[in-house]
Amino acid sequence: MKSHPILAGLSVLLLSVCVAVAPGIWDQLHTLYPTPETESSFLKNYTPKSVIERFDAEKGSSYGQHSGGGAGRKFVTHTAGFDWYFAMRSEKWMPLMNALRDDASAQLVANGAQILSQTGDANVGFQFEYKLGRSIGTLTISPLGQTSLIHRATPLCKGLVDVTAHIEQTERWFPKEPGTITVRVNAELR
Repeated sequence: MKSHPILAGLSVLLLSVCVAVAPGIWDQLHTLYPTPETESSFLKNYTPKSVIERFDAEKGSSYGQHSGGGAGRKFVTHTAGFDWYFAMRSEKWMPLMNALRDDASAQLVANGAQILSQTGDANVGFQFEYKLGRSIGTLTISPLGQTSLIHRATPLCKGLVDVTAHIEQTERWFPKEPGTITVRVNAELR
């Protein structure tokens, strides 16, 4: 009969350990993690480089690029973005914004994305919402900004300005393909 209290104590100890450890194991088994396989082809391939190079008057742009990901229970999040710094002709401001919009639209389609909505204009920037396989994403092209971050040995020629182009991407990848989504199109775009 002396082994009965020992077994009861061990049972309580084992139950306590299971209660403490089980939620962590449950979370780990049911959490989705970002991997290259959960990134869409558009997220992997998109770059505004060719457009920026066409408008870069000094042919000396620089840029920063970032990307990241986040785990979740229902979906995985991926983020990416660009900051381009370059000099351009001031009268090309609107044509550059429109070229960035057209290029983003073309790259979305080329990567197999369905554009769900496209909003904005050259003054306030553009935003695309899209679906590509199991991913739902947003691409935001911010309005151009003048910058003083570029340090030059000589001043810019008359009519040139230093600008920053800022673009952000966010995608959510789902383990099952998302269902039908209502498409919105802003009539002001074209």
